[in-house]
Parts: sequence; structure tokens; C-alpha cells
Amino acid sequence: MFTLGYIGHQLLLGRDYVAIEPIMRNKADMIAHMPFSLVSAVIFSAAFVWIYSRVRHSKSWPAEGVRFGLAIWAVAIVPLYLTNYTIEPWPGVFVAKILVSEVVATVTLGILIAVLAKNDIGAENGTSRTANVAQQGRTA
Repeated sequence: MFTLGYIGHQLLLGRDYVAIEPIMRNKADMIAHMPFSLVSAVIFSAAFVWIYSRVRHSKSWPAEGVRFGLAIWAVAIVPLYLTNYTIEPWPGVFVAKILVSEVVATVTLGILIAVLAKNDIGAENGTSRTANVAQQGRTA
């Protein structure tokens, strides 16, 4: 997540941030606050994985990953940036570019988590791996 954020916000949109530079922290202050960004990435990632483990219901992991990424984008990302656009003088085109880069990032993360979880034994019925293995042992 942190890497995708760097690619989207720094590499792809870095020049666009110049337009809102006057309302942003200076570079030194931003670097000093970088630990908050790392904490944010860890919390988001933990919640992302936890929520996916609870809502997964399809055996088609690529489609499930895309749907999950789009849902997280709609619930977490869109409200954040549209609120920022409402409150702060951000250019509309800039916000649109951010939303596009973020949908790519969240769908990529959704597919990644789906790939990592596709062989999870308990994912199909919402049970834990331990409970599923125990149930299989009783039926064998």
C-alpha cells in the first residue's frame, strides 16, 4: 500500500501537488510527520486483510479481488478526497487524477490479497483454518 501510494502521489502526481503547495506542509515538516503515514499504511493494511477475510464468498478469486478493491475505494478513498475537495481549494482535475490512481491501487491490493488468500481453506464458508481442519478430521 505504501509503495503504491508513493508511485501514485509522488511519481505520477508529484507535479500536480505543486498547485496546492501553499496549503501543504513544507518538505521538512512532511518528512517529520512521515511516521504517521507508516502507521496509516499498517492500520489500513491490517483492516484490509481482516475485512477481506470476513467478506470473501466467491471461488473466483480474481473477480473477488477486483470487487473488494472497488468496495474499499468507494468506502474509504472517495469520501476522503471528495471531502478534501469540498473543504480545501484543490483543483477538480487533480482530485479526479487522485481518484483514478487510488482506484488502480485499491484494485491492485484487492487482487493481491485475493491471490494470497485463494488457497485459504476456511475462506469459502467464513470459518477459520483451524476450525475447518478440525471439522474435516471429524468427518474423515
